[in-house]
Amino acid sequence: MHENIKIYLSNFLPLEANDLETFAEKFTLKHFKKGDFFIKEGDLSSEIGFILKGCLVCVYNKDGADVIDEFCMENEFISDYPSLLDNKPAEKDVKCLEDTELLVVKARDLTELYNQKHSFERVGRIIAESLFKNWHQKAVSLMLDDAETRYRKLIKNRPTLPQRVPQYLIASYLNITPESLSRIRKNSNR
Repeated sequence: MHENIKIYLSNFLPLEANDLETFAEKFTLKHFKKGDFFIKEGDLSSEIGFILKGCLVCVYNKDGADVIDEFCMENEFISDYPSLLDNKPAEKDVKCLEDTELLVVKARDLTELYNQKHSFERVGRIIAESLFKNWHQKAVSLMLDDAETRYRKLIKNRPTLPQRVPQYLIASYLNITPESLSRIRKNSNR
């Protein structure tokens, strides 16, 4: 069960085998059905998930309309990091778009690990940096790229997304209408 997290972490962290095992043991396996929530707006987020299988969407509610913040798939971390850091209610939903398996670690368990060894603190920093880089890339793209470029970047980074996610959600993520996305997809297939 913990082999995936160990393999993932070993790809970018030079942890000794026993440290890798200690870190991975803090994770528990959780199963979610399509439509289930990992995080619900208004709840306190106290966990970070590592996606073994499935696709999740992060959704903000703006005046009754869903605004898609992010899609997360296999081998990615997922959380409402501001809620986790500030111990405040989550401002977004994190919902499963498919049946999902997550390895989940509680924030308090991570803090205990950080206090045990410097190498564990590095793991936490790298998880945080990974979450930040994903957010930053999207923010810059929304400011600088046109809709077609944003779509191409999304598909380049996540080629299976169009088969796994309804097009109206991709359009919301790209901050365009579903009709505009259809035109972009049609032009991209030429």
